[in-house]
Amino acid sequence: MHVIKASNVRDALIQAVQYLTTHGLIEETRAGEALVAQEPVCIHYENPKQHVLLNPVRDANPFFHLMESMWMLAGRDDAAFLEYYIKDFSKMFGKDGIIMDAYGHRWRYGYRYDQLDEIVNQLRKDPYTRQAVLQMWGAGRDDLRAYSSKPCNLTAVFRIQNQFLNMTVYNRSNDLIWGCCGANAVHFSILQEYLAGRIGLPMGQYWQVTNNLHMYTDMYDKMSKRDPNNLIEESLPEPYQATMPLMKYSNQFDDELAKLMKFIDEMHEGNYRDFKGTFHNPFLGQVVMRMALSHCLYKNSMMDDALEIIDTVAADDWKQAGKEWLERRNGR
Repeated sequence: MHVIKASNVRDALIQAVQYLTTHGLIEETRAGEALVAQEPVCIHYENPKQHVLLNPVRDANPFFHLMESMWMLAGRDDAAFLEYYIKDFSKMFGKDGIIMDAYGHRWRYGYRYDQLDEIVNQLRKDPYTRQAVLQMWGAGRDDLRAYSSKPCNLTAVFRIQNQFLNMTVYNRSNDLIWGCCGANAVHFSILQEYLAGRIGLPMGQYWQVTNNLHMYTDMYDKMSKRDPNNLIEESLPEPYQATMPLMKYSNQFDDELAKLMKFIDEMHEGNYRDFKGTFHNPFLGQVVMRMALSHCLYKNSMMDDALEIIDTVAADDWKQAGKEWLERRNGR
């Protein structure tokens, strides 16, 4: 097994691209030609809270990454919410308007109980338990054979060590660019922080073990064309500090998230209104809501307003990522 020890997601992406371009083998897959690792790969994130990918060559969509994470925590499986951020998302990954392998729905509703609640209860009751396992493969659908889209992430295991909540995610197959050091690095670290907050512990470290790590050559070629200064392989920029915790009041977080998601749904449908209520968890009101509003303004060709709102996002990492992404589309 090859191990990549990374400070954060930016560090992980650079190291993993270098590893695959040096040691990967070309394989033909159902999704096209890919560079594939010859052995399982473990990425060890020392600072998983630093999950916002600030890399102009990769040009990751921070609005999608953040909103998908909230969609997962809310336990949803509808394609419409995500399609607002990624065109044809349902066509690519859905069936009859449902994302069949939606992780969050499997976390919350895959069995007769909420797996996240169960993990919180287990670790509160027994901090030394080895049974805090979150199941995704097979959870919540009668027959995986009936669907072309199947969960890439199989299970996540949680362990308290030295009063920190650590997490290991096991993955059958992972695209480096879109999944591993893209969406996965965000939504699993947010899941880790969510569970740590409910248990009452700081989040620890994050290991992601992938049986088949790969990088599609067409995507790598596109990045290379955007990369006249070799940015994908340059020395890592100074690490940033994540600026705002996900959760302040754990007993109110889920209810507040549900209200916020309803508000964002209405905003997607064109119903703009002031939010009536108060968020006791500032990340929801001062980061998620403002990111959603900024993207909505961008979608409605109101770029100046979108840039004005993005400047009010309270978390510097999300604000920077959102602003840079918008400016690249504005030609500034």
